[in-house]
Amino acid sequence: MKNDPGKSILIVEDDISSQQYYTIVLDGLYELQIVPTASDARALLKEHDYVIAIIDLSLPGDVDGIALIKYIRNEISQNLPILAITAHAFSQSRTAAIKAGATEYFTKPILSTDLIDAMKRVQS
Repeated sequence: MKNDPGKSILIVEDDISSQQYYTIVLDGLYELQIVPTASDARALLKEHDYVIAIIDLSLPGDVDGIALIKYIRNEISQNLPILAITAHAFSQSRTAAIKAGATEYFTKPILSTDLIDAMKRVQS
């Protein structure tokens, strides 16, 4: 059963501090669903609609953020805006994320104003 997509966003982030950051910055603006793994995200994506996905590229388990982005693009939606975020500022990470289907790419730490601006931009 799919939910009302209204303002729900999916955040795939295993770092507790980053999860808390997203909650502080985005709570009240969006309905947040935060999960720590790509496997958890896949399960939610089958049951819910989202207006944006924020995906950390370095995730625990067998599936990393790049593979999750590819899964979303191939199995879920070509149109869902995806913000790829990583602590690793390597040009090949950016290239891989954009090639996989990320709408935008950021390195941590990301300023709250930059995050919110990007979210507004990809929804318009």
